[in-house]
Amino acid sequence: MLCANHISYFDPICLGLALWRPVRFMAKSEFFTEHGFFVRTFFTMCGVFPVRRSSADTVSVNKASLLLKKGKIIGIFPQGGIVRNIPPIRTKAGAALLSAKSRTPLLPAVIYTEGNVRPFVRITVRFGQPMTADDGSLRAARILNQRLQTELQKLWEEGHGN
Repeated sequence: MLCANHISYFDPICLGLALWRPVRFMAKSEFFTEHGFFVRTFFTMCGVFPVRRSSADTVSVNKASLLLKKGKIIGIFPQGGIVRNIPPIRTKAGAALLSAKSRTPLLPAVIYTEGNVRPFVRITVRFGQPMTADDGSLRAARILNQRLQTELQKLWEEGHGN
C-alpha cells in the first residue's frame, strides 16, 4: 500500500510515473458525485475508487482489502486531502488500520517541489522503506501510523536539506 503526502491534484500521476506500476487510488467520493459524468468516468477508467472521508466507509475499505489480496497497489493520501503547508506531516489512522488488518506493508512516499506544482517545475518523489504492523490490532495500527508519520516527515526533511 502506497502512502504519500498530498500537495496537488497531480500527485497520483507523479506517483504512478515514479513506480512504473499501476496504482489504484482512493479519492474523495465528491469527485464521483459532484463533478459530473466525465470526471466520474475518467476516474473509474483509471482504477480510482471513491471513499467517503466523513465516515467509516466499509465499502471502500472492503474494496481496498480485496484489491490488496489480489496483489494490487493501493494509493492512499493519509493526510486526508491536499495539504500544501508542510511540515509537520500529520496522518489519519485509516491507512495504518487497513495495513494492519490486511497484513499489507505500507510504502511511505513524499512528493515535493519548490513552489507550486506546475508545468516545467521539477517534482521529486522519494520513497522510504516498507513498514508493517506487528499484528492486526488497533494498538499495532496506532503505532504503525506514528511510524508512518515519522518516516514521511523524515523523507520530507531529507529532501529539503534540513
